[in-house]
This record gives sequence, C-alpha cells and structure tokens, in this order.
Amino acid sequence: MDSSTLDYYSKHAKDVAQRYEAAPSSLASRFSSAFAPGGRILDIGCGSGRDLAELGRQGFQPFGLDGTPEFVQLAQHYHPELNGRVTQGLLPDFQVPFEGDFDGVLCSAVLMHIESTELFNAALAIKRCLRVNGRLLISVPSQRSDTGAGDRDANGRLFKTYHPGYLQLIFERLGFSLIDQWDNSDAMSRKGIEWVSLLFQLNTGANTRPIDQIEGVLNHDKKSATYKFALFRALAEIATQSPNTVTWLVDGKVGLPVRYVSEKWLQYYWPLIESSTFIPQLNGERPDAGKPIKFRKNLQALVHRYANAGGYSGFRIERNKGLLTQETNRLLSALMADIEDAIIKGPVVFAGGALISGRVFSYDAKTRSILIPNDLWIELSHLGYWVSQAVILQWAEKTAKLGDGIEVSSVVSLLLVKEDLRSTSDARRLFSGLDRLECVWTGATLRENFDVDHVIPFDLWRNNDVWNLLPASKSANSKKSNKLPSVEILRSRKDCIVSYWELVRNKNSQRFDKEAETLLVLLTVNWQNSLYGQMCNAIEVTALQRGVGRWPVSA
Repeated sequence: MDSSTLDYYSKHAKDVAQRYEAAPSSLASRFSSAFAPGGRILDIGCGSGRDLAELGRQGFQPFGLDGTPEFVQLAQHYHPELNGRVTQGLLPDFQVPFEGDFDGVLCSAVLMHIESTELFNAALAIKRCLRVNGRLLISVPSQRSDTGAGDRDANGRLFKTYHPGYLQLIFERLGFSLIDQWDNSDAMSRKGIEWVSLLFQLNTGANTRPIDQIEGVLNHDKKSATYKFALFRALAEIATQSPNTVTWLVDGKVGLPVRYVSEKWLQYYWPLIESSTFIPQLNGERPDAGKPIKFRKNLQALVHRYANAGGYSGFRIERNKGLLTQETNRLLSALMADIEDAIIKGPVVFAGGALISGRVFSYDAKTRSILIPNDLWIELSHLGYWVSQAVILQWAEKTAKLGDGIEVSSVVSLLLVKEDLRSTSDARRLFSGLDRLECVWTGATLRENFDVDHVIPFDLWRNNDVWNLLPASKSANSKKSNKLPSVEILRSRKDCIVSYWELVRNKNSQRFDKEAETLLVLLTVNWQNSLYGQMCNAIEVTALQRGVGRWPVSA
C-alpha cells in the first residue's frame, strides 16, 4: 500500500475515523445478498470498524485488517464487540489472519491506494483469504475531481481510478467470476466523487481460468502420444455442435459419455492410419517395431476393409444404415473398446497432471462418462471452434517431431479430413425417387436437375448427416452458398423441412436416429419439433461464434 497515504491516515486517524462513523455505509444493504448467511467475513482496510460492526449486526462473523495501527485501535474502541477481531496488515504483503478460509472478503475504498504495479499481487493476496466459492465485494472510485498529477489529492494520498473492466480482468485471471456490478454515490456527499462496486465469486483455488487450463495441458503437460490433442479437439467440437450429449450434474461437473469422444477419435485417426506414409502417434512408434498406439492394429484392419469402398465416409454410411457384416461389427466393437480404453487410461487420467490446478478430468465407470468441470465445458462451448483449430496445429507439430521427414502441413491436411467429401449421393437418390419434389427454401417444383443443400454449410461443420441434407433448386443453393439460413426462412419453411426429415426417417430410421444424435441425443414422440428447435439453436450459435452471413438477407 502507498506509504504517503499510510502516513496521512496514521497522523489523522481519529479525525478520519469520526467522519467514517458519521457517514452511512453505502454497502451495508448489499451484505445480505453478497455473502453467505453467518459466514466468516474479512474486511480488508476496515478503517473505523463501521462496516465490520454492521456485518456483526447482520449475523456474520466479522474480522478486520487495516494497514494503520491507529485504525486497528480505534475500531475496537468504537465497537468493543470487535475486540480481538481486528489486526494490522498491509496489501499486498500481509499474512492471512485469523486462520483464513473466509467465506467472504470486503475491500471497500482500498484498492485505490495501491499502485498499478502492485495491483495483481494485491488481488492474489485477497484470493488467498477466500475459500472456493467465497465472495469478494470491492468498491473503488469511478470518478474523482480532487486529484492532480500522479493521482494524488492535496494531502498527498494516492487515489487510482481503476476501470471496472480492468479489475474484472485481473480477478477473472485468478479464478474469480463477476456476479454483479453497480454504481454508488459518495456516502459523504462529496462533489465530483463517484464509486463503483463489484461482486465476485471465487470459482477455483488455482490461479487459472478454464481457457488457461486448456492452454496449460496443451503446452506444459508431458505428451508421449497425441491423445491429449485428440481429447481436447473432440471435447471442443462436441461442446459447440452437440451440447445435448452431456448431463449436468449437481457437483459442478458435466458427464459426457465416452462413446461420443470415441466416435470423434475414430474420425480423426482414420486418415492418419490410411495414409500411405507411416505417421507415428506415439514416442518410438515405427512401422517395423516399437509399441504402437493401442488401437492401431484394429483401425488398420477396418481402414483396409474400406480402402475400395468409400473410405471413412463409406464406412460411416454403412454403419449408420445398419449394413455392416457380422465380422465387421465384431472388428468395430473391438476397435471402439480399444479407443475407449486409450481415452480413459490416457488423457482422462493424466491431463493437467503438470499444472498447479491439478488433473482436469475424472471418469465415472458406472455411467461410462468423462466428468468435466462446468466452467471448462462452458468455456469450450464458447470457444470450441478456435480451440479445435489451435489443437489441430499443435497435434500436427507434435506428429512432425515424432517421425522423420513428416511435414506439419501434410499432417494438418490429414487431420482436417473428417469427412473426405460432400457425401450427398445417397440423399440425391432418395429425393429423386419422389413423385413431387420442391425446393426446401423456395417451394418451387424441382425437376431432375436439382442440388442437395447442406443446411449448415459443409465448410462450417463438414457434416453429411441426413438431417442436414435437403433438396434445393440450383438457384437457391447458389445464392445461399456458405451462408446460414435466416430465422425467417427457417420459420416459413419448417413444415417442408420436417416433412423431408419424416420421409428420410421412414426410409431408414436407424441411420436418421444415429446421425440426429449430433443435435438431439434421444428422439422422443414429438421428435420433429425438438430436432427442429435444436437445429435452429445450432444455426444461431454457429452464426454468432463464426460471424457467418445469413440468407436471404432481410430487406
């Protein structure tokens, strides 16, 4: 804390304390909603003890800390009930008093007296006082007209006016989240002085936000294989495209069935195994020796079976239609078991082991689900596309280091081959067999010469699921191009969209239901409205996150 400011308060402690006692607390009315009832609350910079005494009257357990020894004495003099509950300490250097582990911290009119170079350390010291899920209530000036050069008043006191957004950034980097923010007038009715208050909650004991955990795992965790890259890529894509696959649990986590991650891994590793060049994915993995990744043998066998039958896309269509032979089904079952085992015993166990925050995931064998912290899942839902792109590049760089002569660019190309082509031929055959065909977007009658449109453009999702493929006129498809359908056209053409879905599902319910899991895990009796609603949600989120244009443009 600023030494000149401390000197002033030491010399004028009694006079300042009397002014504090005479003025009403601008935060007292907020205590009951800000802090847990009956909680242990530490007032850092408690001054005369006015707010501490009020906390006690409202049923909290109050404790105080102040950098001026005169204030420590005066607080207990004015409020005898605080005897033994106030001690001296300075931000950012104090030791956590009264055995710490507080439910709440009050820091009113204090951070303004701390230089910007010490602000982060002060925030870190505050954090050390709080238990996880504890609350922090701070108040700082948003405006002062009585300061001059160097942010000091006529008495030499330092008064920094930190922008609320800057404070939010500092505390969120330390694991806090902003709950509320409001403006206050000056309790002493001084002109030209306004205040802003911010209420935070500490979400994690580690000095990290969820995105920092992701960065930490990808950049600092030991990685002998590419599994951690594959896991985070899968989670990022599932969070942005298939959010309904998780179950929200009561302990601050979500449960994601591991089978959904296994499906992603099958897509990711297929082109790497299919490549004519051996591409190692584990330290020491070689075509002639060395320990291979756990699922390489069975995946190689499956890839070989579809070498002349459409590759991954051909396999996926046959699998979704239920057309796999008994032998292929047995191979697929063994392969998926190997992939699941690699996921569970590999990155799920070890991701985050090198971080201060500790391991990120856990596994529930009963539900066969990966358990993910809520805040991490929410972060992936917001930033999943960008996380996925970053992971692909890091995965490629790791692969290039594992094998001699392998170029990063060639691996990136392979990792982007989730669906190797726009597989619309099945949809075209189905729609061509209809007695009457109309454009899904315009209602115009279609002849033989029509297009199959990806509702969510292929370049955005690389998705050939049957719910995403609908007949359109060449003109409408060309105009729509890589844009997303507008809210208005989706609403006006809902009946047509749903009718095509019903037709496709009647032809092959197994494939439709399997692929509809991308949006809706369980098709209920009224599945049409539910699936339509989830598709509209996916389109809106994609438009917002990717900045994609809409079609047709509103007049």
